[in-house]
Amino acid sequence: MKKALLLFLLAAQVFPQSGDATLTLYKDGFGLVKQSVEFKVKPGRNAIRYARLPDKIESQSPFLSLPEAEIIYQRFNHNRFDTFGFLANHLGQKVKIKPVHGWWSFKGKLLNIEGKWMTISRWWSTRIVNLDEVVRISIGGKKIIPSVSPELVWEVSTNKKGDLAGDLIYIARGFDWDADYRLVVSPDEKAGKLSTYAIVKNETNLTFSDSRVELVEGELRRISRRTPSRLRMERPIRVEGVTAVEPMVFDHETLGDYHFYTLSEALTVPNNEAITVSLYPERQIEFTRLYRFENRERSSSDEPLTVELSFENVEKNNMGLPLPAGSFQIYYTTDEGNIKFAGEDFLRQVAVGEKASVIAGRAFDVLGNRTVVNYNRMKKSEEATIQVEIKNRRKDRIAVQLREHITGDWVIRESSHDYKKTDAQTVQFDLSLPPGRTERVTYTYRKAWE
Repeated sequence: MKKALLLFLLAAQVFPQSGDATLTLYKDGFGLVKQSVEFKVKPGRNAIRYARLPDKIESQSPFLSLPEAEIIYQRFNHNRFDTFGFLANHLGQKVKIKPVHGWWSFKGKLLNIEGKWMTISRWWSTRIVNLDEVVRISIGGKKIIPSVSPELVWEVSTNKKGDLAGDLIYIARGFDWDADYRLVVSPDEKAGKLSTYAIVKNETNLTFSDSRVELVEGELRRISRRTPSRLRMERPIRVEGVTAVEPMVFDHETLGDYHFYTLSEALTVPNNEAITVSLYPERQIEFTRLYRFENRERSSSDEPLTVELSFENVEKNNMGLPLPAGSFQIYYTTDEGNIKFAGEDFLRQVAVGEKASVIAGRAFDVLGNRTVVNYNRMKKSEEATIQVEIKNRRKDRIAVQLREHITGDWVIRESSHDYKKTDAQTVQFDLSLPPGRTERVTYTYRKAWE
């Protein structure tokens, strides 16, 4: 009797692989794949197939470019083999189980399948089997050769005999990339080394070997589709067999409203892994440190100030490069050369010529206290007097910014310090405090309404 052999690649999984492709990855969980393909043909009409496709391919996107042939039609077969569905359709039939461990097999009737568990009835007992412990199942009946991946089928017409070469282009979900920054601050806290990386992610079931990788920074408009949330890296970062980052960098160019980064060397992007490579070479930059205290109207607070680091993205500061959005980690270097983690933030896109700013956390030695000294509300107006006290317990001079948010129609009646109105709801005080200094800012605002 013929047997249909069902191979469960659970103990030793084998993943399909594709080579010599160009991967253009976007930050919205998808990528454009340009794959070199070659088929054996004869003169006339030919049916050609291609199955090395990722499981998250968008079925409406593939198109084939064959300079020496005419494409008559294209068909996309997305009916991939479903292990559990296949077994559920064969309940009540006799099966032969080959476990992962042991040379023996056993037979029985398939009674039930739920999750990873099968119930097998034998003439003297009932046995429950975990699919993780099965290497092969044979089911009596008609021989079945299941399809385990999507497949594209074309009918083409050509005068050529032999190899027919072309390019297959398609869009697939499951690709992503993120920028990652690391600033190592020098002991004087005025400069540091900035390293910029790109984390390339492939969450498909297909490995792309020796591929050209391009990254796109910019938001493209796409019609509404069910798109998964941004992928998080859950596996260790590695670059093709090594634990450290290889000295590879991306070439940058601007095309229209988007920035493209092309890796200078071919890269293998394994399935379900993330790879980190240098986006820009490491560079020494200068930055400024600002302590910010931000409050609203009648609120009182007593807390450390927020620490903000900022730098100019200009050539004079050894920068002048478009900076993609990404995570930004801050480290401090001690006088002894030790490196300490000092905070993390998300850096928004920063164009050339603009200022980049990140929040490192809160300062232990710079404290703020805000008190509503007086508040008087009348029928058509209100008036409040605010006192803000800043203590600098550091051993150096610091820059402090007080930002007070006031809604409505207001004016500052009295103030102990110079200020500026930055917008309709914000008044700002800029201070410079010597080491060990305590500064008090007092002001009165008045609101009126009809």
